[in-house]
Amino acid sequence: MHNNNNKARGFEYGVRVTSNIFLYMCVVLLLVMLFLGTADVIGRYLFRKPIVGTLEIFEVLLPAIVLLSLAYTQQAKAHITVDLFYSHLPPRPRAMLGFATTLWAIILFALIGWRGILLVISYYQTGRVITNIGVPMFLPRLLVPVGALAICLVLIVDLLHYVSEIRKNY
Repeated sequence: MHNNNNKARGFEYGVRVTSNIFLYMCVVLLLVMLFLGTADVIGRYLFRKPIVGTLEIFEVLLPAIVLLSLAYTQQAKAHITVDLFYSHLPPRPRAMLGFATTLWAIILFALIGWRGILLVISYYQTGRVITNIGVPMFLPRLLVPVGALAICLVLIVDLLHYVSEIRKNY
């Protein structure tokens, strides 16, 4: 039992490190957007030379920030919740409800990841590129399955906590 507990803690630590890395990547991407947008505005209005492809780069970076930050947001329990009913439940039913909703979320994000992989394969096979910047379309689309996998891992950690709560209150 002690060995399984260490494995679970190691898994949880790895997931936490991964979601933190994705958070730092989001910060860097947000800074890139900030500097690129500023440079584009300065170039457009002061020098009449906008940066070509800024809109396309923003269209790639914004979803990347959202998708890669989902795992950290879930880990930090920063999603909006309405716990008017939930907070009044006894511990075991609360844990069972948390288990059920977390399992549902894992299934949902696993489906999103799977469909994202199929889309990446499709874009890779067709060789489509993003206009003006020439980046293959499949590269930014990889963020959908990566973000879905990351939040699934955090949700699995949450699911293990709910199982522990259910067993503890049995």
